[in-house]
Amino acid sequence: MRDEMVSWNNLTVNRRVDAIAAAVQRICLLVVIAVELLFFLPGEAADGLVYLFLEWKLVDISILFLAASLCRKYLRQSKWFFLLGLVIVVWFYVLRGVHLRLEGVNQDPGAFVCAYLLCLPFASASGDRRWGLKALAAVFVLTGAVFSLYAVLLVTRHLPGFLEGYVFWDGPRFGTMGHPNICATVLMISIGLTLGCALNVKKLKLPLLCLSALEFWALCLTNSRATIVLTCALMGGIVFCLLRKPERKRILLALAAAAAVMVLLFCVSRWVYAWNTQRLTQQVQQAQLTGEEVGVELDKNGQLKTQNGQGTFAGSMKTLNGRTEIWAAAMQALRDHPKILLTGTEHAGDIISPYWTRMDTLHAHNAWLQALFQLGIPGLLAALALTGLTVWNGVVLLWRNDDLMHSCVAMVVLCLMGCAMLEPYLFTVSGQFHYFDFLFLLCLGYMNQWRRQKLNGEGVRENV
Repeated sequence: MRDEMVSWNNLTVNRRVDAIAAAVQRICLLVVIAVELLFFLPGEAADGLVYLFLEWKLVDISILFLAASLCRKYLRQSKWFFLLGLVIVVWFYVLRGVHLRLEGVNQDPGAFVCAYLLCLPFASASGDRRWGLKALAAVFVLTGAVFSLYAVLLVTRHLPGFLEGYVFWDGPRFGTMGHPNICATVLMISIGLTLGCALNVKKLKLPLLCLSALEFWALCLTNSRATIVLTCALMGGIVFCLLRKPERKRILLALAAAAAVMVLLFCVSRWVYAWNTQRLTQQVQQAQLTGEEVGVELDKNGQLKTQNGQGTFAGSMKTLNGRTEIWAAAMQALRDHPKILLTGTEHAGDIISPYWTRMDTLHAHNAWLQALFQLGIPGLLAALALTGLTVWNGVVLLWRNDDLMHSCVAMVVLCLMGCAMLEPYLFTVSGQFHYFDFLFLLCLGYMNQWRRQKLNGEGVRENV
């Protein structure tokens, strides 16, 4: 009897410890979510506080999360994620020391450490299947809705004064957060997650579908062409998953419908952009007669002036708007500076720019190439490992297709990797793009769990 009582007491204590550790894990993620919400706020009032927290205090949050995970049985499920994340973080700190000694600068650790020690293993280490995903997805859905509202206010010329400069026309392109391409990628993610929610929450299906349509309209105004193409593929892919049954059934019908949707959406995007260009040009011409300010000007050729040059669609496809030339310049820079392959550098843009004389570049315009520049060959190998794991998880989830939310998440992550082929959104966790890394690594943790369950024939247990 006494042994049974001791065993019962031990079980009770273990449950209490597990419950406390689970609460700590959720609080850690909520702190990250709160910081992300502040990051997306317009203006500069909270920027200093947010960047200070991102760059330093997130290390403490990550360590707290790791300590809580050590108290839970789910840690053994995520041991390989933790080991991979820990190896990447250790290498990051080694390079920080090298960069400080050789270059006098180093990257702040907060966002990087948080990405690999909290976001990457969250789903596995917490035993949670969708709670963390819902929390971060809500941030992107809300941000996409707000960006769409910005587009409406800008087009109707009712933009409040406090948003001027933060929301802008770059020629005929709608932009916010500093660049139309960044805005477009956020909108693409929001569209995918909004559609995923619409397919799973029947009561909100119509409002969410309307919101995704508004977000696609705002995306078209950015004229971020690669992102628009990927978004058309994303929405067509969702139609494909919706129409086909698991595995091979109805696959031809679903493929035909998906292809039709992609072509239609792309044609709509070109029409929206042409309509907006013509509308803005007429507004500027009228403003020149009346002396009114409309936030955009015409150049000497009668075209709308743009700060970020963009050629014609056909012309830009040859070099991906100059990116293939930047990649060639980056490879030449690596041949001339081979030590970067081991030590990495904090000055990738400064090293590449002399080899691409058209204009200065801030980075390599490719996430894998940027990882090589910043983290050396070990960092590139880690990025390739994460890429392979993502593709494997995505293929399994899309082939099984027995949960539309799983399929939507997989397609969003794969499309985000497509965007990362043109911009350094992933792996290096820079302050400017850290939110893409957080979402990517968090979703990768969930996808890995879902893939393992499907291959093992297990049901998906929801802990909401």
